[in-house]
Amino acid sequence: MIRKQELKQALLYEAQQMSPPAAGNFYVRLNEAVKDWQALAQPLAAAFDAGVGRPTDPVVYLKIFVVGYLENIVYDTDMAERIGDPLAIRQFLGYALTEAPPDHSSISRNRALIGQRCDMDRVLERVVALCIEQGLVEGKQVAVDSTLIPANASLSSLRCLKTGQGVREHLAEVRERNKVREEPEKLKISNEEFRSRTDEDARLAQKPGTPRGMYYKGTHVTDGANGIILGAGCELADTADTEAAKPVLEESQRTLQQHDLSLGTVVADAGYDGGKFHAAVEEMGATPLTNYKEDSTQKAQGFKKADFIYDAQADCYLCPAGKRLRRTRVDEGEMSYRANPRDCAACAHRAQCVGQNKARQITRSRYEESRQRNIARCHTEEGRAALRRRRHIVEPPFGHMKTYGGLGRINCRGRLKATVKVVLAAVAWNLIKLVGVLVRRAEAGQPRPSAGAACDCGPLFWLTRATRALWNCLRQLSRPAQCHLPSPPRHYHSPWKTVVLR
Repeated sequence: MIRKQELKQALLYEAQQMSPPAAGNFYVRLNEAVKDWQALAQPLAAAFDAGVGRPTDPVVYLKIFVVGYLENIVYDTDMAERIGDPLAIRQFLGYALTEAPPDHSSISRNRALIGQRCDMDRVLERVVALCIEQGLVEGKQVAVDSTLIPANASLSSLRCLKTGQGVREHLAEVRERNKVREEPEKLKISNEEFRSRTDEDARLAQKPGTPRGMYYKGTHVTDGANGIILGAGCELADTADTEAAKPVLEESQRTLQQHDLSLGTVVADAGYDGGKFHAAVEEMGATPLTNYKEDSTQKAQGFKKADFIYDAQADCYLCPAGKRLRRTRVDEGEMSYRANPRDCAACAHRAQCVGQNKARQITRSRYEESRQRNIARCHTEEGRAALRRRRHIVEPPFGHMKTYGGLGRINCRGRLKATVKVVLAAVAWNLIKLVGVLVRRAEAGQPRPSAGAACDCGPLFWLTRATRALWNCLRQLSRPAQCHLPSPPRHYHSPWKTVVLR
């Protein structure tokens, strides 16, 4: 006979009778990994004093935010519902069964106060310090990259700064003018002319192969030893990658220097190929290593910039015909060199070099020497290996956060609130990595290493990881070509699954 389980609701329960969460529960492991939550949440204290509202323990809200990114919860209403349900999360937050956890309005209001009054980088800095104590950070090789994160605004919310018209009204007016003009205007919308009426900090941007939309730009600096995020930031979507990376790199350098570490090699993709960025990294005492863009020309058989030789002593360029291009203009970031029009007029290569112009002109960055040193490093064996490894360092955090880590969309408005979400997502990622390493060490019986030492997970871990990777490859090959995997669940992704798979 099969016994049926029926709910037997008693009138009173003793605390000792309650079944506690299992010792292997992720939140139990997380509490064991972070011994001092008060020190971790101390930078948030300014948002919880009596002067701005009801005084509340900042640890509670820090843990609530971490739960949201661990379980892929984007909206505060879903967050309030989730934290009031499982016993493990209640125990993690410090709430008894008879206490009501914060509601969604309290969560939203306190997130806004944190963005206005607190420095979230200090929280990330303290989590990185915990990882350094466990030997998970080296700083010898770091990778920097940016990604576009959808904002809580739509294209229909854009308004023209000059006329106040919406996008549709503006485009309709341009089309009407084009009917009577011989040279029609271009139907374009730019960030210089339009702003969103719902989120003034959201900017127009476009990912390759996708339509334009409203985005923010998140930037990470990730350590190559164990994938720990050293610094995170959020800027406007139209900010250049090189400009968005500088404050994050400086913050990462300060964090490492507090623990007698420093940035070694900073690896990035071709979007960071700029002499100014290379010079800024060198000023920090680090070594830039980025993919570089080839010099090109619009003519099929024309002369490129690389065909001209720079004479550093005379500060001029020599063209393939042996004529000099002298410096004519100096701007803030670059210098311009121009040939004598008479030399170009009598040159046999005029069609290939000058075309319809009077004389050939070349621009040279003030930081060209830094860029040339980077190009030389790219052609070494060590440089090529580091560039190949770059995407395996910096891409996994972005992929996890945007798919499972609650960062698929910035549901709040304003850059300050968006920065809080981006930095807290990095905090949650580091905590997942920290708990995973501690669990594997406990299973392998390994001693705790000293701060700054490299993490060694043992041969058994690497054998298990290789076996799992081989099994996943075989499973993919066994599927039909038209087979599509189901999309991941929207909410409540288990952080423990991520720990095991990493």
